[in-house]
Amino acid sequence: MIHRNYLRSALLQMFVIEVILLLLYFGINQYISTRNQEFLLKEVTTNLLTVVSKEASNINLQLQEITRLAQLLQQEHQTFFAHKEHCFLPNGEPKFRLHDNGAYYKTVDNGGSSVYYAATTSIGKEEQHKAQCSESMDILFKSIVNTNPIVNQIYLNTWDEMNRIYPFIQDAAERFGPIWDVNDLAFYFSADAAHNPQRFPVWTNAYLDPVGQGWVISNIVPIYRGDFLEGVTGMDVRIDRFIHSVLNLNLSWDAAAFLVDKTGAILAMPKQIEQIFGFQETPQHSYQEPIVTTIRKPIEYNILKINDQKIRDQIKDFLNSQNTILELLISEKTYFLIQTKVSETGWNILVLVHQEDVFAPIEKLRSMSNNIGYVAIGVMIIFYMFFFMLLLFNVRKLANKIVTPIHTLSEATTDLNRWKPHEQTFPTVGILELDQLNHNFNNMVNELDARTDQLASAKQRERLKDQQAEVLEQLATTDLLTEIYNRRKIEEILTHELMRSDRYQESFGIILCDIDHFKAVNDQYGHLTGDKVLFTTAQLLKTHLRKTDAVGRWGGEEFLAVCPVATRIEIQQIAEKLRQAIADHQFPVIGSKTASFGVAIHQQDESMLELMNRADEALYCAKAAGRNRVEIAS
Repeated sequence: MIHRNYLRSALLQMFVIEVILLLLYFGINQYISTRNQEFLLKEVTTNLLTVVSKEASNINLQLQEITRLAQLLQQEHQTFFAHKEHCFLPNGEPKFRLHDNGAYYKTVDNGGSSVYYAATTSIGKEEQHKAQCSESMDILFKSIVNTNPIVNQIYLNTWDEMNRIYPFIQDAAERFGPIWDVNDLAFYFSADAAHNPQRFPVWTNAYLDPVGQGWVISNIVPIYRGDFLEGVTGMDVRIDRFIHSVLNLNLSWDAAAFLVDKTGAILAMPKQIEQIFGFQETPQHSYQEPIVTTIRKPIEYNILKINDQKIRDQIKDFLNSQNTILELLISEKTYFLIQTKVSETGWNILVLVHQEDVFAPIEKLRSMSNNIGYVAIGVMIIFYMFFFMLLLFNVRKLANKIVTPIHTLSEATTDLNRWKPHEQTFPTVGILELDQLNHNFNNMVNELDARTDQLASAKQRERLKDQQAEVLEQLATTDLLTEIYNRRKIEEILTHELMRSDRYQESFGIILCDIDHFKAVNDQYGHLTGDKVLFTTAQLLKTHLRKTDAVGRWGGEEFLAVCPVATRIEIQQIAEKLRQAIADHQFPVIGSKTASFGVAIHQQDESMLELMNRADEALYCAKAAGRNRVEIAS
């Protein structure tokens, strides 16, 4: 019976407990890994978003400057058309002639713009006057192009197909050809009355520049004389500058950045992103033939034209939202897509980072922890095989030890010569063996009762001694006024932490706190109020520290907190939390009170004195900088 019940109760429970412990181990390991992934993903998002947001802000500022210049050009050109009778030639008399293809153009570079009239326009006195007198615009054209590095060229396109463009183009008539319908060009119709009734500066999407500047965007403004649209003035900005800047961002975790416009057209994308999404860039245009219409990025080279419908819908919703991160599954691989916007043009700077690159350190740690768990399981199986065999042997041995004395006792109690009837103090039950066993049991109980009383008295005395020892220990380690650790105890904790840090290479720090202008409290309100301030401050420090931290009174109005396993940022945050708690607290009688904090992180092989000196220097800096602040030692 002993053998069977022991196996059923002891071994089964032990097995269940071990299984629960293993499940807890793997469960906690999984939970910690998940939380670490969440924290790391937040850190990655913040880091990458900071980099691309800075780049987006830089691009936005440059483009906003172009918008302001466009408004300046708009005002000047509208003034020109309102007073066309005035004619100012800053670069001397320009020379014009008809080209063989019928176009009317400026033949000599006099330091100003080139001028082109399409062959479809009849050149009369009014057209010649406009071509000649618009030379006054070249002063501002030249100034803007020469002083603003992102502006490649400035132009004026009029309703009657005149094109004034700076810098000068030697072969303007051949480059533009005989036909030049401005209504077919993005940099004209985007600013007309139908598309821009507010007459504000507008940005075009990326298009191929007709005069060989490559892919550009234009900031264009309509030029009105009353309600008549005289033309459109624009400034071209080559997007190569922004593409180079975006593609060369210094991003961690092997992340890659790319740039898309408000329609989803891809403006800049590194090769690795092209391979992931399956895109191919537009080949360079040869410019061998005149460009008579707007050439844009191909429809296929658009982030919203991805073949996978699910991914396409996810990205579309993401670009239209205010969210900063999206999780994508592409070709059975998980990626994180991070975005920030260039508000001036509606562009999006996107960053794609592979999940494996982000979580690689955590996955390595989790794999190592799981392997440790598997090794532990193997060791436990081997251990319990031998343990169970030894336990079975000991159980049988124990059972025999219990049964043998019972048989011996039973045989002994049947000896009538040993039975003393006058000593019998219990009623008989009619069974000689049980009566004798009961008599012996009662005697044993009486003896045990007597000894139990003696033992209880001894234990009571021992308990009183333990309580006295605890009180003495508390008195020896606690500051009587503040009810926190005294200096001896906090020094002991600090010494232990120094030894542990040197042994295990774990970072920890100390926080030295000093109540600002405490002497004034004693002088003005008395020492009793000062004692209450000290007590309240100590309790505030104790309450707002972590459970693993320790705080003690260092002396006078100074307190020392020891913070194990804390980085520089963490301990600075803890100190700031303590400072804020004290500053926000309303003390009885005196109202608000502040404290200054000196923080120091333990350095390798640093002694207690050196560490305390650095914390004290930081505290002195906090006092010198105006008090009620936290300073961390270098």
